[in-house]
This record gives sequence, structure tokens and C-alpha cells, in this order.
Amino acid sequence: MKLVPELICTDFQTTKAFYIYVFGFKIKYERIDERFAYFTLDGVDLMCEELSGPGRRWLTGDMALPFGRGINFQWEVGDVHALYERIRTIQPEAIYMEIEEQSYLCGNKTLQQTQFIAQDPDGYLFRFCNL
Repeated sequence: MKLVPELICTDFQTTKAFYIYVFGFKIKYERIDERFAYFTLDGVDLMCEELSGPGRRWLTGDMALPFGRGINFQWEVGDVHALYERIRTIQPEAIYMEIEEQSYLCGNKTLQQTQFIAQDPDGYLFRFCNL
């Protein structure tokens, strides 16, 4: 079973447009009446639903912007440079951390990855990378 995060957003239409047109996600399916969408990018999935939408919301406390404090989602993509340029061109203010090369010690190996971080309209951080 894989992990599929389900993120709360403040405005479903804004989030949907951002994920499709800025990040380049595709919609696997959506429930418009529930203000919910299931997105995919390079084989990894993500769900979003509007905070004030109908149906159940599993909230552990008051929601205040920016959402997602203390977490970033690392997402391995096919072409990190192309995605970076896409976001920088369409919505440069979404770039939270510029593209870089970074080394990480993983067990007894050092891995090099190209990465950058983008922030969605509700404050969630996505670290897109190539290994």
C-alpha cells in the first residue's frame, strides 16, 4: 500500500488550477460537489479537498495559514530542471528554495540529488528532486 497525502486547501478552484497549470499534475479523478481532487505526477499521488467543503474533514486542531508547518513532501520527478523552469516561468513566487545540488549521507553511501522547493497557495512545501 502506498502513501497518498490528503491536503486541506482554502480554495479548491485555486488549488486545482495551481497544481495543474503550475506544477503540471494530472487529475486522476475529482468529486466537484465535494470540492475534492486526486492528482498524480510522475507516478506519485496527492489528494486535496477544500476546508469548508461538504463531507467529513479530519482536523486535529484549528487550521491557520500557512498550512503544513513542519513538513515538506519530497517528490522524485523525471526532469527536475524542466519542472523548476516551468514553475519559475509561470509563478516565480512559488519558488521557496532555488534549485541546487545537494549531497546526503544515506547509510554508508553519499547520494547526490538536484532539488528545489516550491510552495503551494496554502503554504505546503514540495521538494522536487532527481536522484
